[in-house]
Amino acid sequence: MTDAATRHAPSIVERLRQIVGNDHVLDGPEDRRFFSSDVYRPADHLVECVLQPGSRDELSESVRTATAAGYVVIPRGGGLSYTDGYLPVRRNSIVVDMRRLDRIIEINTEDMYVTVECGATWESLYTALKAKGVRTPYFGPLSGLRSVVGGALSQNSIFFGSGLHGTAVESCLGLEVVLADGRVIKTGSAATPYNPSPFFRTYGPDLTGIFLADTGALGFKVRATLRLIPYPAVSLFASFAYETYDQIANAMSEISRQGLASECFGFDPYLQGQRLKREGLLKDFQRLASVARSGRSMLDGVKEAAKVAFHGRRMFEGVDYSMHIVVDGRDEATAQSAMAAVKAIAGREGREIEASLPKIMRATPFVAPNSMLGPEGQRWIPIHAMVPHSRGPALLKAVHDFFDRQQDTLDRHRIEWGYLLATVSYQTFLVEPVFFWEDERHLYHDRQLDPAYLAKLKVFPKNEAATRAVDEMRRGLAKLFMELGCAHFQIGKSYLYREGRDPETYRLLEAIKRHVDPAGMLNPGSLGLLRS
Repeated sequence: MTDAATRHAPSIVERLRQIVGNDHVLDGPEDRRFFSSDVYRPADHLVECVLQPGSRDELSESVRTATAAGYVVIPRGGGLSYTDGYLPVRRNSIVVDMRRLDRIIEINTEDMYVTVECGATWESLYTALKAKGVRTPYFGPLSGLRSVVGGALSQNSIFFGSGLHGTAVESCLGLEVVLADGRVIKTGSAATPYNPSPFFRTYGPDLTGIFLADTGALGFKVRATLRLIPYPAVSLFASFAYETYDQIANAMSEISRQGLASECFGFDPYLQGQRLKREGLLKDFQRLASVARSGRSMLDGVKEAAKVAFHGRRMFEGVDYSMHIVVDGRDEATAQSAMAAVKAIAGREGREIEASLPKIMRATPFVAPNSMLGPEGQRWIPIHAMVPHSRGPALLKAVHDFFDRQQDTLDRHRIEWGYLLATVSYQTFLVEPVFFWEDERHLYHDRQLDPAYLAKLKVFPKNEAATRAVDEMRRGLAKLFMELGCAHFQIGKSYLYREGRDPETYRLLEAIKRHVDPAGMLNPGSLGLLRS
């Protein structure tokens, strides 16, 4: 090409606009800054632009065009990552915002699956399925008002339904994936030209699993097919108080091993107190209407709402550790039987308290992600680890010992911490330490949080020293968790995945990466791949 022709060649932004339309390629300074940051931090490099495709064909053509021109492409869903998952590590990077791909393609209650575009939120999917008397086994994270299906399948995720049914990826039957060069592949039983149906995942090697929990390193998830189960006819709730972390861990693990609860989670004293500050009584009263609607009858619902209102925050008086349980059943007898078993286990070392919190959370499962700042406006960041039940108490002790060694740093920088506990299916115990500290918030927070909520919060000055201290402690915990053999979700570019893998296992992953992304143009750095 001559110099003159080069000068008149359309830019990558212009070429992408020809594919997806002028309004769906963002290249303004503020948009580039926002899409180059996550919950925790801004990236070192700004993205070149933000692409918002509205169909599989637009995505395929856009990705092919961008990578052929030498641009890195990075998938982004609801944008609630805190592990650098979609942050660029190279210049000439383009973030692909998947949220316009949000259609529910098919709800099949005869064959019990749903096919959905991966930019759909968990809240929209849950609402559509509930109207037909079904739901997915895992039915979303706490952030499901904004979090999208593809994000949870890429990062893996737990919460609603996870106590019994496991993680987000365990609900997945098949995928449609766009590779880095624009090719489209299908996985599962739908990957056939002969009367395809996405009803079965493992016809041959599990190719679906290759693209799950990949943190966007191997392909763009365009469509996903998820299993369906009947919407539970009965849901029962219980909460318990404990004096020590050993007591709550033992109770949670036994409930998990017996497969009794759809959700089983708990809080340490500090994080419990932070939640009470965050969710005031006025907010709970506003949510009582949802509690009433969630009752098995209107009268039941009104009674439940009245109990929540009456007990208010008094349920946590004198409580150190609190555990919260949701039991789902196909009928009253099934649910009551499981709840009786839960109470027998939980009551050995704990005492029952009013179950206001799990009732409210199930009544309005998806709320705005305001918790990404502390209740007074502090910065917030978690890190987590999962172990088998037998190692749960030892993991908790290791976490407490770690923070005991950091006490001078915590005091010097006024950093506070607590943790969430949860169980996953029959095998897994999760601990999620959370940091709170005073530092300025970012453009990211200003865009993601509710303006009315933000207006009530303090605005702190820049505090680089405290943030550096938090960063060092998170890295220290990540190393500790690796040495303890822990597993993680949302690996992104933060957890020590590469360092903690068996070398032969990691070489296989590198070989898969070379096949699906031979030029290394898809989210380099994720999972430790192509970091340099």
